[in-house]
Amino acid sequence: MRIELINFLKKESNQTGYKALIASLIAGISNGIVIVIINNASQSYAKMNFWYLVLFVLSVIMLALTRRYTLYQTATIARAALTKTNVRIADKIRRSNLAIFEHVGKPRILTTLSEGSELIFEASRRIANSAVALIMLLFSFAYIAWLSAEAFWLSVTVIVCGIMVYLFNQRTIVAGLRIAAEKENEFINSLNHLLEGFKELKVNREKSDDLFQNYMEKISLSLREVRMMTESRFISNIVYTQVFTMILIASVVFLLPRMSSSSPQLIANLVAVLLFIVAPLGFVVDAVPVISEANIAVEKLGELEQIFDKADDIAQSSTVGPLQSKVTFDSITLKRVSFSYTTPGDDKVFSVGPVDLKVNKGQIVFFVGGNGSGKTTLVKLIAGLYYPQQGMLYFDDIPVNMTNYDYYRNFFSIIFSDFHLFDRLYGIKDVDEKRLNTLLNTMELSDKITYSDGKFSNINLSTGQRKRLALVIALMENRSIYVFDEVAADQDPGFRKYFYEEVLKELKNQGKTIIVVSHDDRYFHVADRVVKMDFGSVVEGAMV
Repeated sequence: MRIELINFLKKESNQTGYKALIASLIAGISNGIVIVIINNASQSYAKMNFWYLVLFVLSVIMLALTRRYTLYQTATIARAALTKTNVRIADKIRRSNLAIFEHVGKPRILTTLSEGSELIFEASRRIANSAVALIMLLFSFAYIAWLSAEAFWLSVTVIVCGIMVYLFNQRTIVAGLRIAAEKENEFINSLNHLLEGFKELKVNREKSDDLFQNYMEKISLSLREVRMMTESRFISNIVYTQVFTMILIASVVFLLPRMSSSSPQLIANLVAVLLFIVAPLGFVVDAVPVISEANIAVEKLGELEQIFDKADDIAQSSTVGPLQSKVTFDSITLKRVSFSYTTPGDDKVFSVGPVDLKVNKGQIVFFVGGNGSGKTTLVKLIAGLYYPQQGMLYFDDIPVNMTNYDYYRNFFSIIFSDFHLFDRLYGIKDVDEKRLNTLLNTMELSDKITYSDGKFSNINLSTGQRKRLALVIALMENRSIYVFDEVAADQDPGFRKYFYEEVLKELKNQGKTIIVVSHDDRYFHVADRVVKMDFGSVVEGAMV
């Protein structure tokens, strides 16, 4: 069996596990001694031997203590490894660039971290049990060798043949597990479409039926077939192990007397030992499929981490540079900037640019255009969330690149149309609660939300209310540049008017730069400039 799981536990927990191994050794030997004591005591049951009883009690106590220690120590190692890994991957995720994060997708990240963690932890427990069982098996076979060399070699021959058949079946099982893992990823992606696009599917029966019948259902059925095929092989291996135990016992009963002169008492003793090892052998067999799945979970964690290793856009950041020391600016300039979305085969799906654009400090700039025209993509380029695949972005006359992107992005506060609403004012050390309460009241949220113990009391709000709370949080951040992507949508006419004619003008009076993605043509007069997008390009003559 591959040892990815054991290597993972050793590497990530920074513990060798020697203490657990020693405890497993003692537990296994104690278990084996119990067999010897019972076997010997049963031969003189007519006169109870007091020392056998004492040794039996001591062995059971030692077995219980060391087994408990082994399980606890293994759980400690596993939890330490998983905590370290999950925290490290979470850190790498937050450092990754947006394009790769979007490509990987939330479903894969969540399933890899959550399901993988539970599989690995359960497998670590099985390893602890199996270690004790294996040591007990070794001790038992040593005892068999002491009872009869012929019985030992006969047992070893039968076991080696049995293991070869078992491992042959196991290779097929592992291949099935890999296919099942791929199918599960496909199903999770389809399920994510159902959950994220619930409203859209609810109003479009054809779309809903297509997604469910031609993708979710088919993938699920295919996954079931692969899983059941693999499970069938698991079951075959389990049944085979049970039958194999009987074959092993039968070989001692029927073949050993023909190989050597063995007394009935010796045969009875050997059978008793073999019957005792049935349960430990079952522990080992039951652990194999769980450990196999955990090996794959470790691989998937490693693959996910490698992806985000390459996506780290902060690694090259420098604390020294002209942009790093800036507290204000005069303009943001895009020169021949282009960006393309691609398929896994590097086929371009949609492109924005080349774009030449300049946004001056203190301006209100509206980006307008139809859905899919490239407004949000251009905003992400301006904010440093996407990197130009061609062209250059300048902050005043300073090129924005990997050495200073992290500092550049921190000038922005952004509310996208698919924004996430946080339950706390993360990143704001000293919260001005008086200003916060004023904003909540102004946004007509004070009757829905209170702020106490550093947390908002409620974020389960309507779409319009959620956007207003996101606006409150953005205003509390007090950044130099604000980006609002359809923030006024889903608002009543009164608040919409207030947003455009009061909030934006007040921010401009404070010297802020505001970029607004909007379809509200009745308020275009609020903007200093209106930039129209169409099919990924700025329409000639459309900038006012």
